[in-house]
Amino acid sequence: MSTDSDSEAPEATSASREATPLPALPKDSLILLPVRNTVLFPGMVLPLTAGHGQTKEDVQAAVKRQQPLGIVLQRDPQLQDPPFDGLNTIGTVANVLRYVTSPDDGAHHLICQGVERFRLIAPVAGLGFRAAQVELLPDTAHSDAAIDARVLVLKQRAGEMIGLLPNAGGELIRALDAIESPALLADSVAGLLDIPPASKQDILETLDLCKRLDKVLDAVAGRIEVLRLSREIGDQTRGRLDQRQREMMLREHPACYWPR
Repeated sequence: MSTDSDSEAPEATSASREATPLPALPKDSLILLPVRNTVLFPGMVLPLTAGHGQTKEDVQAAVKRQQPLGIVLQRDPQLQDPPFDGLNTIGTVANVLRYVTSPDDGAHHLICQGVERFRLIAPVAGLGFRAAQVELLPDTAHSDAAIDARVLVLKQRAGEMIGLLPNAGGELIRALDAIESPALLADSVAGLLDIPPASKQDILETLDLCKRLDKVLDAVAGRIEVLRLSREIGDQTRGRLDQRQREMMLREHPACYWPR
């Protein structure tokens, strides 16, 4: 009898735990996931890791509720659990596409897809996880001659930049060229840029579409110059190395290079 009751007890406890309702998330609120050196743009798919206690709680809270996360860059990347005022004001709503726990270190790995921008309004306390009241900031679908001109130039310049990258294929250029939404194009190119997180955050916070396109164009132009210079330096270095190798071969095997 005691054996039967002992075996049933964990099941009853588990059932009671499952029946416990989850704390309700207030309306117009998001569960937050602060990130240290990453900016997620709408439309972008990005792997993220929740490696310590509070961020694990935040991720689990969203996954259990099948709700999106609010991905927001923290101001100080050294802080493990930043306070509310240690977060940037603008972040990105993200759907969790995949979620796994590492058996090695217990870290929580997730793949998120950005949906739209949001603005932090106020923290929500007493839930056991990080949450905040937010204002959603969807992009408008308007377009005009000024935006269309910037879109055309951005596609050309982005293709030029990608062509300078090592091992860059034409598929990425074609994918960008197929994007019709100016806002999505600006965010997609910004997500590709190898620039500091603070610079990406500045683009994320630029809600005016013309100004955002201008900032992305400026950043792309800067990257093109860096990539061109890097390629030139690489070519010059290889040229010097080739010359040194030829000189060494002449010194070590001069007879091989005598005219016949």
